[in-house]
Amino acid sequence: MKNIISSHIELSDPQYQLFLNKAKLKVVPKKEILFQAGKVNRKLLFIDKGFLRAFRYKNGKEFTHYFFSEKWFATDFKSYLTETPSELYIETLTETIYYEFDKEDFIKLFTIHPIFEKLGRIIAEEAYLLMIDRVTDFQITNLKERYHKLAQKSPKLLQKVPQKYIASFLGVSEQSLSRIKSRPSLIS
Repeated sequence: MKNIISSHIELSDPQYQLFLNKAKLKVVPKKEILFQAGKVNRKLLFIDKGFLRAFRYKNGKEFTHYFFSEKWFATDFKSYLTETPSELYIETLTETIYYEFDKEDFIKLFTIHPIFEKLGRIIAEEAYLLMIDRVTDFQITNLKERYHKLAQKSPKLLQKVPQKYIASFLGVSEQSLSRIKSRPSLIS
Protein backbone atom coordinates (compact mmCIF):
# COMPACT_ATOMS: atom_id res chain seq x y z
CA MET A 1 0.00 0.00 0.00
CA LYS A 2 2.81 2.39 0.84
CA ASN A 3 4.31 2.18 -2.66
CA ILE A 4 0.97 2.88 -4.32
CA ILE A 5 0.19 5.85 -2.09
CA SER A 6 3.75 7.16 -2.44
CA SER A 7 3.34 7.19 -6.20
CA HIS A 8 0.65 9.87 -5.69
CA ILE A 9 1.75 11.81 -2.61
CA GLU A 10 4.88 12.12 -0.49
CA LEU A 11 4.39 10.61 2.94
CA SER A 12 7.00 10.48 5.68
CA ASP A 13 7.33 7.22 7.59
CA PRO A 14 5.50 8.69 10.63
CA GLN A 15 2.67 9.96 8.40
CA TYR A 16 2.35 6.56 6.74
CA GLN A 17 2.33 4.86 10.13
CA LEU A 18 -0.42 7.23 11.31
CA PHE A 19 -2.39 6.36 8.16
CA LEU A 20 -1.84 2.63 8.64
CA ASN A 21 -2.86 2.83 12.31
CA LYS A 22 -6.32 4.02 11.21
CA ALA A 23 -6.86 0.85 9.16
CA LYS A 24 -8.04 -2.62 10.08
CA LEU A 25 -6.41 -5.40 8.08
CA LYS A 26 -8.95 -8.02 7.01
CA VAL A 27 -8.81 -11.33 5.17
CA VAL A 28 -12.15 -12.37 3.74
CA PRO A 29 -13.17 -15.48 1.78
CA LYS A 30 -14.67 -15.52 -1.69
CA LYS A 31 -18.39 -14.58 -2.07
CA GLU A 32 -18.53 -12.47 1.11
CA ILE A 33 -20.84 -9.44 1.03
CA LEU A 34 -18.86 -6.47 2.36
CA PHE A 35 -21.45 -3.72 1.74
CA GLN A 36 -25.22 -4.08 1.76
CA ALA A 37 -27.66 -2.14 -0.40
CA GLY A 38 -30.01 -0.02 1.70
CA LYS A 39 -27.34 0.88 4.27
CA VAL A 40 -25.19 3.99 4.43
CA ASN A 41 -21.59 3.15 3.57
CA ARG A 42 -18.97 4.70 5.85
CA LYS A 43 -16.02 2.49 4.93
CA LEU A 44 -13.19 2.93 2.46
CA LEU A 45 -11.14 -0.13 1.52
CA PHE A 46 -7.68 -0.49 0.09
CA ILE A 47 -7.51 -3.84 -1.71
CA ASP A 48 -4.14 -5.44 -1.17
CA LYS A 49 -5.05 -8.72 -2.87
CA GLY A 50 -8.20 -9.93 -4.59
CA PHE A 51 -11.15 -8.64 -6.56
CA LEU A 52 -14.47 -7.10 -5.56
CA ARG A 53 -17.69 -6.66 -7.52
CA ALA A 54 -20.25 -3.92 -7.00
CA PHE A 55 -23.71 -4.91 -8.19
CA ARG A 56 -27.39 -4.11 -7.81
CA TYR A 57 -30.65 -5.96 -8.17
CA LYS A 58 -33.37 -4.69 -10.48
CA ASN A 59 -36.54 -6.69 -11.09
CA GLY A 60 -34.94 -9.78 -9.59
CA LYS A 61 -31.90 -9.60 -11.86
CA GLU A 62 -28.29 -8.78 -10.90
CA PHE A 63 -26.44 -6.02 -12.73
CA THR A 64 -22.68 -5.66 -12.28
CA HIS A 65 -21.89 -2.01 -11.73
CA TYR A 66 -18.13 -2.18 -11.32
CA PHE A 67 -15.11 -4.34 -10.46
CA PHE A 68 -12.47 -3.25 -7.97
CA SER A 69 -8.96 -4.62 -8.46
CA GLU A 70 -5.88 -5.00 -6.32
CA LYS A 71 -3.72 -2.10 -5.22
CA TRP A 72 -6.34 0.64 -5.11
CA PHE A 73 -9.27 1.91 -3.08
CA ALA A 74 -12.83 0.63 -3.20
CA THR A 75 -16.16 1.76 -1.81
CA ASP A 76 -19.63 2.75 -2.95
CA PHE A 77 -18.56 6.35 -3.53
CA LYS A 78 -22.08 7.72 -3.93
CA SER A 79 -23.19 6.45 -0.52
CA TYR A 80 -19.81 7.25 1.05
CA LEU A 81 -19.85 10.88 -0.12
CA THR A 82 -23.57 11.67 0.29
CA GLU A 83 -24.19 9.54 3.39
CA THR A 84 -27.35 8.16 1.79
CA PRO A 85 -28.31 4.48 1.68
CA SER A 86 -26.37 2.54 -0.91
CA GLU A 87 -27.99 1.09 -4.02
CA LEU A 88 -25.13 -1.39 -4.36
CA TYR A 89 -23.88 -4.59 -2.85
CA ILE A 90 -20.13 -5.11 -2.86
CA GLU A 91 -18.86 -8.68 -2.64
CA THR A 92 -15.53 -10.46 -2.79
CA LEU A 93 -14.94 -12.48 -5.96
CA THR A 94 -11.79 -14.12 -4.61
CA GLU A 95 -10.25 -14.43 -1.20
CA THR A 96 -9.47 -10.80 -0.50
CA ILE A 97 -7.00 -9.05 1.76
CA TYR A 98 -7.81 -5.41 2.38
CA TYR A 99 -7.33 -2.50 4.74
CA GLU A 100 -10.57 -0.97 6.02
CA PHE A 101 -10.76 2.72 6.94
CA ASP A 102 -13.68 4.23 8.81
CA LYS A 103 -14.83 7.45 7.10
CA GLU A 104 -14.71 9.47 10.30
CA ASP A 105 -11.12 8.39 11.00
CA PHE A 106 -10.11 9.05 7.39
CA ILE A 107 -11.61 12.57 7.48
CA LYS A 108 -9.83 13.29 10.80
CA LEU A 109 -6.54 12.63 9.01
CA PHE A 110 -7.33 15.59 6.74
CA THR A 111 -7.10 17.98 9.68
CA ILE A 112 -3.95 16.38 11.09
CA HIS A 113 -1.96 16.56 7.82
CA PRO A 114 -3.23 18.30 4.66
CA ILE A 115 -1.39 15.68 2.59
CA PHE A 116 -4.15 13.22 3.50
CA GLU A 117 -6.76 15.60 2.10
CA LYS A 118 -4.81 15.50 -1.16
CA LEU A 119 -4.94 11.69 -1.06
CA GLY A 120 -8.71 11.84 -0.53
CA ARG A 121 -9.03 14.16 -3.54
CA ILE A 122 -6.91 11.83 -5.70
CA ILE A 123 -9.05 8.82 -4.73
CA ALA A 124 -12.23 10.75 -5.65
CA GLU A 125 -10.72 11.97 -8.93
CA GLU A 126 -9.71 8.44 -9.91
CA ALA A 127 -13.24 7.17 -9.18
CA TYR A 128 -14.74 9.99 -11.24
CA LEU A 129 -12.43 9.35 -14.20
CA LEU A 130 -13.17 5.61 -14.16
CA MET A 131 -16.91 6.31 -14.29
CA ILE A 132 -16.46 8.82 -17.13
CA ASP A 133 -14.54 6.16 -19.07
CA ARG A 134 -17.31 3.65 -18.42
CA VAL A 135 -20.07 5.99 -19.62
CA THR A 136 -18.02 6.96 -22.68
CA ASP A 137 -17.41 3.31 -23.51
CA PHE A 138 -21.14 2.62 -23.51
CA GLN A 139 -21.85 5.66 -25.64
CA ILE A 140 -19.26 5.22 -28.37
CA THR A 141 -17.81 1.70 -28.39
CA ASN A 142 -19.26 -1.64 -29.33
CA LEU A 143 -19.08 -4.89 -27.34
CA LYS A 144 -15.95 -6.07 -29.12
CA GLU A 145 -14.12 -2.85 -28.25
CA ARG A 146 -15.33 -2.85 -24.62
CA TYR A 147 -14.26 -6.47 -24.15
CA HIS A 148 -10.86 -5.82 -25.75
CA LYS A 149 -10.29 -2.78 -23.53
CA LEU A 150 -11.20 -4.78 -20.40
CA ALA A 151 -8.92 -7.65 -21.49
CA GLN A 152 -6.00 -5.24 -21.95
CA LYS A 153 -6.62 -3.33 -18.74
CA SER A 154 -7.42 -6.29 -16.44
CA PRO A 155 -6.38 -9.67 -17.86
CA LYS A 156 -6.33 -11.25 -14.37
CA LEU A 157 -9.92 -10.13 -13.86
CA LEU A 158 -11.05 -12.08 -16.93
CA GLN A 159 -9.31 -15.18 -15.61
CA LYS A 160 -10.76 -15.01 -12.10
CA VAL A 161 -14.29 -13.65 -12.58
CA PRO A 162 -17.28 -15.69 -13.83
CA GLN A 163 -18.32 -14.83 -17.38
CA LYS A 164 -21.85 -13.90 -16.29
CA TYR A 165 -20.43 -11.00 -14.25
CA ILE A 166 -18.20 -9.87 -17.12
CA ALA A 167 -21.20 -9.96 -19.49
CA SER A 168 -23.33 -7.97 -17.07
CA PHE A 169 -20.56 -5.39 -16.63
CA LEU A 170 -20.26 -5.06 -20.42
CA GLY A 171 -24.03 -4.66 -20.75
CA VAL A 172 -24.76 -7.84 -22.72
CA SER A 173 -26.10 -11.33 -22.21
CA GLU A 174 -23.76 -14.20 -21.41
CA GLN A 175 -24.62 -15.69 -24.82
CA SER A 176 -23.56 -12.53 -26.67
CA LEU A 177 -20.26 -12.46 -24.82
CA SER A 178 -19.71 -16.16 -25.58
CA ARG A 179 -20.26 -15.49 -29.29
CA ILE A 180 -17.69 -12.69 -29.26
CA LYS A 181 -15.17 -14.82 -27.34
CA SER A 182 -15.69 -17.90 -29.55
CA ARG A 183 -14.72 -15.91 -32.64
CA PRO A 184 -11.16 -14.73 -31.94
CA SER A 185 -11.19 -12.47 -34.98
CA LEU A 186 -13.88 -10.42 -33.22
CA ILE A 187 -11.78 -9.72 -30.13
CA SER A 188 -8.33 -9.16 -31.61
